[in-house]
Amino acid sequence: MKIVTCDVTNNVVEKTEDLDNLANDLGHILSDSLRHVDGDFNYELSFTALSDLDTRFMLMLDKSMMPQSNTDHFRPVKNAWVKFAAMASAYVYKNVGQSVSKPLQKWLANAASAAILAGLLAEVSESCDSDERTSSDGETSVENISTPDRVVENIQDGAWYYGRWTVDNVASGGEMVDVIDAEMTDACIRVMIAAVVNYLQENRFAPCGLLRDSYASAILRSDLMDKYGLSDEHDKIEAMRITGSWVSKLYVFHMATKHRDLEHPIRPINNVGLVRPLKLDIKQCFEDLTARFIRTRIAHQIASRMVRSVCIVFFEDLNELIELRKLYRQISSDPFYYHTDCEYLTNSSRPSVSDKMSSIFGRLVTYLSVFEPNSELFDYPQLKMNGRTREQHYVDYSENWKKVLETIYTDLCMSKQSNLFSSLVFTTKVVDGIRRNEKLLRECWNEYGIESNISDFIFRYSLNR
Repeated sequence: MKIVTCDVTNNVVEKTEDLDNLANDLGHILSDSLRHVDGDFNYELSFTALSDLDTRFMLMLDKSMMPQSNTDHFRPVKNAWVKFAAMASAYVYKNVGQSVSKPLQKWLANAASAAILAGLLAEVSESCDSDERTSSDGETSVENISTPDRVVENIQDGAWYYGRWTVDNVASGGEMVDVIDAEMTDACIRVMIAAVVNYLQENRFAPCGLLRDSYASAILRSDLMDKYGLSDEHDKIEAMRITGSWVSKLYVFHMATKHRDLEHPIRPINNVGLVRPLKLDIKQCFEDLTARFIRTRIAHQIASRMVRSVCIVFFEDLNELIELRKLYRQISSDPFYYHTDCEYLTNSSRPSVSDKMSSIFGRLVTYLSVFEPNSELFDYPQLKMNGRTREQHYVDYSENWKKVLETIYTDLCMSKQSNLFSSLVFTTKVVDGIRRNEKLLRECWNEYGIESNISDFIFRYSLNR
């Protein structure tokens, strides 16, 4: 009878897991469809970094064969890591087998050795105090002096694990002689780093198409991978997604921001592999906003353009522009604290700041639609859907603001200069408002780093001096 109960329980668990997986799959399909129709659903895309990686593509390392030192660059140590990296490469090559194309199989094999020889893998230490354990009734248990005070467990920061290499699961030298290509090392590293950058920006290791100007998208569009036979677009994305998930994001984040004094620094790690300095300069990639703040990112990009335009003097909510700039700097100055996974990345509680729909978003989109109708920013579904701009979708949309912008645009496009205000109603009221807001205008320009010669020109032009 117990056996039957156990079987029933196992079946229920399996069916529940299958149902959960099905719900995740269907949810992702619907979310992906919704984001092309309604920009309000963009934030619902919650693809996780590791859970969708098939175990066939996870990197396995044999701890019994791992060299003891990872910082000593004497020849014997380097040779030991080279052999270890070659074994990892051969394991990956055989393990993925015919489930992927030959070019992708070769890329994954070389990326495995590249990750190890660059020290891109790492573990994090998680510990707990034995004297803090509690009993089942909630009471603190009596300390057992025979047990250690602290239990430390190393957890892999990436999609890899420890196992056992054997002659049966590792490709032979004859198979690998035409696979191993040291010239691919730098390219593999660049792709893996790009994946980690994308994890910061989109919370996933390969671009989903929302950030057309992202570092990872630029890498995929380049011929970096084509040079080594990887030309299929799907294979390129898979190479970035799989190999990027192996890498320690904590290590890459630390290397990219070690020159910065972050209020919430990255948690410490222990490298696995031959630790060497990264040759890539990716500091600028980590001065942008994280995946949680896509609307703030877009609003800031548009606002940064508008404050350089004569239109700025007619904008009524300068304080909102100033607050937007302050929020942008606050987030970009401490990026990992504001990431979706901040608890894991920084060991800090998640902040309450959210990517609220700005009360000026609709008017910013209106500005862009009038002055830059062909802007690359309209690739964002928050700004344009089915060929139509979406400024009217937002609560702050103003028909009067659109008319003002169209009037200014027409005036600027005229062959001869005219009085900008001659065609605007309430001329005196507008001019008085500009003069009254001069201090706030200059504060706004100062926040956005606008040079004085530009701001002075805008102010004089607007008053027709």
